Order: sequence, then C-alpha cells, then structure tokens
Amino acid sequence: MIRNRPAKLSNVTAAINMLLMVVFLLLAPTILAQPLSVKWEELTSAEFVKAIQQAQGICLLPVGIMEKHGLHLPLGNDLINVRYASLQAAEQDYAVVFPEYYVSQIFEARH
Repeated sequence: MIRNRPAKLSNVTAAINMLLMVVFLLLAPTILAQPLSVKWEELTSAEFVKAIQQAQGICLLPVGIMEKHGLHLPLGNDLINVRYASLQAAEQDYAVVFPEYYVSQIFEARH
C-alpha cells in the first residue's frame, strides 16, 4: 500500500498539471491580449480598424501653438499640455489620439 502511494500522487499531480495547462490554453487569448493603444502611430492597420470601431469613430487631434512662455518653459508648452490631456481623456473613455499638430506660431518665438 505504501508503494502505491507515490504512484497515485504522481497521477494526481499529472492530472492537476494537465488541468492547469488546459485552463491556461483556454484563457491565454484573454490573459495575453493587450488592449489597443490610444495612440494612432502605435497601431497596425488591422488594429486601427478595430480601434476606430471600439472608439465608435471618436478621434482626438491635439492642436497647439508655438509660442514663447518665458525662459523657463519650452516653446511647445501648449501642445505638450494638450497632448497630455488628450491621452488622459482617451484612457478614460477610449478614443484614438492622432499625432499632435502645430497650427500657428507667435512671431515672438522666432529666433
């Protein structure tokens, strides 16, 4: 009886391992699936189609201006802030964020 115990134990261990493997294989697509990026430039063409469907056609275009903000801030400060706000909004309620776009320039910023 004592000799059979390790054999039964190994059978139980093998059965548990097999069960875990089956569960992992069934759940792997869900576990390993990465959510779609909100950034347009990070999506493949197939992912872009899925992203537009998931966003229900909502896309964000961060638009900013290039202007001087003093010596302590970058010239593109407005656009940096708009891009950050767009990405945060898209994370909360899925939308596709297009690359930022500078629409104008304040001539004070020219060097």
